[in-house]
Amino acid sequence: MKASIIVPVYQVEKEIPDCIRSVLSQTLEDFECILVDDGTRDNSIQAAAEIFGDDPRFRVIHKENGGLSDARNRGIEEAQGEYVFFLDSDDEIEPSLLEKTYSSAKKHDSDIVVFDMLYVWPDGKTDVTVSAEKEVSSYSNDPGIILINNSANNKLYRTAFIKNKRFPKGKWYEDLAVVPVWLAEANNVSYVPEPLYLYKQREGSISHSADPRIFDIYDSIQNIRDELRLTDRDLSVLYYENCLIMTTLRIKEIGDRDMRLDYYARNIDLLEKAYPDWYEDLPKEKYSFKQRIVFWLLKHRYIKLLDRIYAK
Repeated sequence: MKASIIVPVYQVEKEIPDCIRSVLSQTLEDFECILVDDGTRDNSIQAAAEIFGDDPRFRVIHKENGGLSDARNRGIEEAQGEYVFFLDSDDEIEPSLLEKTYSSAKKHDSDIVVFDMLYVWPDGKTDVTVSAEKEVSSYSNDPGIILINNSANNKLYRTAFIKNKRFPKGKWYEDLAVVPVWLAEANNVSYVPEPLYLYKQREGSISHSADPRIFDIYDSIQNIRDELRLTDRDLSVLYYENCLIMTTLRIKEIGDRDMRLDYYARNIDLLEKAYPDWYEDLPKEKYSFKQRIVFWLLKHRYIKLLDRIYAK
């Protein structure tokens, strides 16, 4: 069997039919699809079964609720294909995903194949993330490979390579914690420059919610630093893009002003502790004037002024 598609399932009764249809549309037909029922309380499994019917390539594994990482880990244990792919049950994939990524993996003897993602917003707008630059590379000849899109979903993995690896259970930003390390450990990482994964953005997702676990991002970067024995400067891009820019933008969406101000302060305190020289190392020429103003305000703890600027 060429590929195993691992689909964690939890409370996606309305979204999962389209997900399953996209799996059935694959031009590479030699695959298994493992649906990991993560203790879902709705009719998600039944809704999926109505689409895949008696197709023997699909099987369902039932387990108690443990979260996305736990469901993925169970899928890794069950996978029998030569390669593994993770698909979230509220997303979709292009029909050629397995065929093109499998072909790339075999051509370059890759442990990981990376491809682009199409972000689909509720208002119909779309954005494409370019995930890499080179057709094939490795950490030894391109250390920057660990800084590419850290999603677990826009990659195909050799099963033998990933079989003993696991996502951290109970944490947000579980992809960031491990995917860069896996990219560093891979013998070859090849790239298919096409948006083969449709990542649907929705209100209430982890990336848009106000929750103290947004600060788990620091633990994820710390894991990369520890595993690969890197310095703050080596990981500066991750700190700037994730802890500084993305986290600040998430915090500004919090409705309660007092909580919002507290989150701003907590975030900059954590950044200062994790990366004391962040402002001195900041490549200011890479950021817009507005972004540089935001950085300066955060650095000097002008939190209320920053909040007023964002409110306008």
